[in-house]
Amino acid sequence: MSSKHSDELWIPDNPDGSGWAEVDWASAVRGSRYCYRHAESDAEARGLRPAFYRVVTRLDTPLLHASHENSYYVPADRLADFLLELALAGGDERVWHVEGCETPPAEANLSPRRGVIRG
Repeated sequence: MSSKHSDELWIPDNPDGSGWAEVDWASAVRGSRYCYRHAESDAEARGLRPAFYRVVTRLDTPLLHASHENSYYVPADRLADFLLELALAGGDERVWHVEGCETPPAEANLSPRRGVIRG
């Protein structure tokens, strides 16, 4: 293991702690670049993100008479687990896009408090 301090191993491109780096792991975007920045503490960042996320998935399969989009409203602290579940067990249902959502519709059956499911 290196004796270098961790700050010496990650020197940002810009004075604000941001920059660009090569994607260096096996990925659909390998060979491209990603943008990074020094970020808030975990606790502060959790407070800044939306309470919920709307995850839109898409089904395009001959088994359905038409293409289909589904919107799932997911508490912020469960987003990573939900996306993993979709990736591992979604089958023909694939993630189309993800967007922040402060208040899900009542029909989503989620309480206004973060992460509490009614019923």
